[in-house]
Amino acid sequence: MNHARLAPSRPFSRPLLRAAGLALVLLLSACGFQMRGETPLPFDTLYVTIPDNTKFGADVRRSLRAASPNTRLTTTGKEAQAILQQVGDARGLREVSLNAQGRVEEYELSINFTFRLIDAKGNAIIPDTTLTAYQQMPYDDQVMQAKEDQMNMLYENMQQSLVNRLLRRLTSQDVRDAAARLKQGVDDPNAPVYDPNAAQAMPDVPYPMRSPSVNDARQRY
Repeated sequence: MNHARLAPSRPFSRPLLRAAGLALVLLLSACGFQMRGETPLPFDTLYVTIPDNTKFGADVRRSLRAASPNTRLTTTGKEAQAILQQVGDARGLREVSLNAQGRVEEYELSINFTFRLIDAKGNAIIPDTTLTAYQQMPYDDQVMQAKEDQMNMLYENMQQSLVNRLLRRLTSQDVRDAAARLKQGVDDPNAPVYDPNAAQAMPDVPYPMRSPSVNDARQRY
């Protein structure tokens, strides 16, 4: 029996593969497909009042740019179609458990971040909303420095969790729907109206904002 020998297939050149890949990306983009990780905001421009000299503010801006690369973050509210206003950022440290000698065995860490999203006229897209994060931490005053480092790490993890939740809220479908209605001039008579020029209020946190320390709690006694 004769067996026909198949000629070895000729490999595609790298330039050809790159061109084919680019064409596929452009085609998917034209069809509305978005790369994983990108969830564009329904605005071309956005002003963020969260202080940018804090890690939280920097992380929020970094996440917004990554999720919505075509949205430009402006330096003033007058340039923006929408404004993300920080209303409050309260960070707490509470004793939740004491041992027989009256020493703290466990702390509860908390962050309460309140924000709103408005259009350039002050119409609420997202009215005042509070995102809360809690974390409990066992404590031993014999290794105070180690616990201080652990506390800072926990606060950073809580902050990142709030950044992720904030981003999901800003890119949700109801925000898209509200933004579309406002662009069409359809106002919700029941939605609150805020001052687009209002400065952020941070009465609960020193500026620049920082997380509490176990030293703060010890000073009360």
